[in-house]
Amino acid sequence: MLYDVIVVGSGISGLYAALYAKRAGLHVALICKSNPLRSNSAVASGGINAVLKTTADDTCDHHIQDTLEGADKLARPSAVSAMVKGAEEIIDELIAMGVAFDCRDNGEVAQRPFGGTSAKRTCYIADKTGSALTQTLFTQCRKEGVEIFPNYVMLGIATFNEKLSGITILRRKDSHVIAFACKSLVLAGGGFAGIYRGHSTNSQESSGDMLAIALRAKMRLANMEFVQFHPTTLLNSGALISEAARGEGAYIVDENGERFTDELQTRDKLSRDIVLHQLAGHTVYLDFRHLGEELINKKLPSARKHALNGAGIDILTELLPITPSAHYTMGGIWSRNDTSTDIDNLFVCGECAYSGVHGANRLGGNSLLEAAYFGRVAGIEAARAAKKGEFHPIDYALVDKESRYVEMILEGESRFNINTMRRNLGNNLYKNAGVFRNHDSLANALEYIHYLMKMSSGLCCVNKERSDNVELISIIEFRNSLTVAEAMVMSALAREESRGVHYRDDFPEKDEKNYQVDTIIRRLAGTFLRISFEGHLSSDWWHRIRQFFHTR
Repeated sequence: MLYDVIVVGSGISGLYAALYAKRAGLHVALICKSNPLRSNSAVASGGINAVLKTTADDTCDHHIQDTLEGADKLARPSAVSAMVKGAEEIIDELIAMGVAFDCRDNGEVAQRPFGGTSAKRTCYIADKTGSALTQTLFTQCRKEGVEIFPNYVMLGIATFNEKLSGITILRRKDSHVIAFACKSLVLAGGGFAGIYRGHSTNSQESSGDMLAIALRAKMRLANMEFVQFHPTTLLNSGALISEAARGEGAYIVDENGERFTDELQTRDKLSRDIVLHQLAGHTVYLDFRHLGEELINKKLPSARKHALNGAGIDILTELLPITPSAHYTMGGIWSRNDTSTDIDNLFVCGECAYSGVHGANRLGGNSLLEAAYFGRVAGIEAARAAKKGEFHPIDYALVDKESRYVEMILEGESRFNINTMRRNLGNNLYKNAGVFRNHDSLANALEYIHYLMKMSSGLCCVNKERSDNVELISIIEFRNSLTVAEAMVMSALAREESRGVHYRDDFPEKDEKNYQVDTIIRRLAGTFLRISFEGHLSSDWWHRIRQFFHTR
């Protein structure tokens, strides 16, 4: 199969990229691991940030400043500025596609406050914003002729003489490995918070596949240590209760009914306050009771449904027990402001990318904006590259290698239980690389990851059927999870300071002299990883020079 542009991932960023590549008149394929409407974007509830002409007492400069402060001095100012200034156009475009944002009585788009913001700038559709945006963009992609391939799992990046030639894919319906050729590629396959199995708002599919694939392709990953924990998730399941709840006025209280923290501070600080209160022997709750049934049913219907289904709690009359869970990953595949990467004609966007806008801590409402804005940029840039580019041969030795890898998992004798290993990894990471960490806990986490890596060679399918083999996909995801977990923990060990969501008990202060730079991790020979620290501009000058002469 030959395509001008291939996009991997069906969240908001991938859908936007596919849509804009298609609008350039190109042959575009969208690859989805499972159901296209089951991405993390679809469960993002709270809203999307934007300064609109109708926004009261707010400016783009305020939005930029809030984002930079929330990022704890690690954001890339040029990327933040571009995203913020493009936000209103994104909202207008979504409305034109049919997104029905909640509005005030005068017809203007309604906006609510979110943590770490100095104004009400979060546009929303009740508490199901991500789902509404995803469905609208998916419908638009189908309408405009993007070819969509659900239930195809990306395995690797194919290159020929160090030039992009395509991707290798596992077709789930028959477990057959195939190759798609392309002139340009967009990776938009989501983050890796799902590796905290049992302690995450993400599904197990958020296993960091794109990052593991990129690392194997010798691409750089950046700031992997920064994993954001959402402060308000159901105590027993990790199911998300959106920041929309606190934006609409829900309180965080303990068993005595006392409010002990600022509900609208940034997520890193709020999560630490909650965990410390729990360690002191308290139980922590969300209190909706004072909001009233009318407001809850109108603006927080999903929160009420999740509480009833997930905890048996009616938030109209009862307190809802909560705890922080791994939610979003700021680190990812290193990219420039134009979403380009270490491989020519390969672009990244969304949570799998390090775009530079979140730094050490993401503000709520900025992730959907980042996904839409940089997804659009990626689609435009990928189309531009494809028009100038050409197809390169697929090395079918790579396809054969991936086929043998899949055959080994399918045909081998299984010695361990995949679900037990996933849960054990999640428990270990939550304990040792969670809201609080230190050298000893991180070293313990790394030792356990290496142990699981050795054991994972004994993971094979008990079920040998080739049609839609869920076990096969789980094993592939788990091995990718271990690769990503190793990179994350090594990065956390290297950053000997506390910044944003990365809080080390043994280094509780920021070190501006040594660590106000990005953590970069590369794969060298074999499985050896190398950590370095780089400023935002240090790796970009040669690319700029090449671009200058290429466009002349």
